[in-house]
Amino acid sequence: MLTPPLWSLRSRLLPIVTLRSVHLWALVALLAALGARPAAGQVGATTDIITGKVTGPDSQPLAGAVVVATSVETRVSHQRTSDANGRFTIVFPDGGGRYELTARFIGMAAVQVNVARQADEDRIVASIRMGLAAVPLEPVTVSARSGARSDRTGPGGNDRNYNPEQLARLPIDVSDVNTVATLQPGVLGIRGSDSTATAFSVAGQRPTANNITMDGMSFGSASVPQDAVRSIRVITNSYDVARGQFSGGLVASTTRGGTNVPQGAFTYALRDRSLEWGEVTASPFGQGMTQNQLGGGMGGPIVPNKLFVFAALQGRWRDQLLPSLVSADPGTLVWLGVNPDSAARFVTLASATGAPVTVSGLSGDRATNNTLGLLR
Repeated sequence: MLTPPLWSLRSRLLPIVTLRSVHLWALVALLAALGARPAAGQVGATTDIITGKVTGPDSQPLAGAVVVATSVETRVSHQRTSDANGRFTIVFPDGGGRYELTARFIGMAAVQVNVARQADEDRIVASIRMGLAAVPLEPVTVSARSGARSDRTGPGGNDRNYNPEQLARLPIDVSDVNTVATLQPGVLGIRGSDSTATAFSVAGQRPTANNITMDGMSFGSASVPQDAVRSIRVITNSYDVARGQFSGGLVASTTRGGTNVPQGAFTYALRDRSLEWGEVTASPFGQGMTQNQLGGGMGGPIVPNKLFVFAALQGRWRDQLLPSLVSADPGTLVWLGVNPDSAARFVTLASATGAPVTVSGLSGDRATNNTLGLLR
């Protein structure tokens, strides 16, 4: 048997292998083309387009309304905001065809609608109409205390009522009604001296034009225990015909009285010369004073609903160096308008006549004690 040459066998097999490779690649291309069409159709079928319009209770479009679409199957949400015409469009891939639309707008009640895609629809159209929201508010209670009738000022008047709580916050001596009167505009305080007491002037008038009353009666003294004061009223005009006996100012003080409830109060005040603000010098004119003040008041029923009693007592102890020409320094003498040389010459002449400049046994401090009491 004759065997064909090797090169002749290879030439016969080559066309067969080449033909089979061409057929295989053509089959793969055909399957790929057939598989791509269903996939493309499947993607287009599961992407939903939701569109619509949001209107208000007057059927006018609402711009800026927030619309949230939530898939019923996957619970995935997509959000859009309506345009100037109230329209919105939401593209929802793989949503399942059923959705919950929720619309929100400031001042409107939230609206929720359910939509579903029909078999022959290419988009889902939803119209949302919103209504006004009635928001229940928590009750707000506003309360204010109207001023008492005695606190009101009439036409052309200038008066004010002070209670102990207000006066206790001020750095003044509450027991001195002259000092309290200076809190009123138009009132000028007059300092006391060795021979005169403290007073006040209204509109430049003399202190004798003023009147001080306590519980409706003219009161010669201008001091009341601090714990006995209920209110102090300062009046700087005489237009009211119900008041008289003054042409400058009137200071009307009202004291406390006993009640069915036993009550009491005690106060203590300290003024130390070392704590005073200012130019403290070695001279008695610039050292100030040290004052201790202690007081208290107590009241209650003697016979309930019939007889009551209230008593207050206050003591004041004041210590101050005695100012004189001998103890005054040159700076103080110039401030007083006295030439230091003239003061020294006067002391020399007085000593030459035998007049003692200092008296032995006499303290150089000017101490004053004051006690106030009230029984009602």
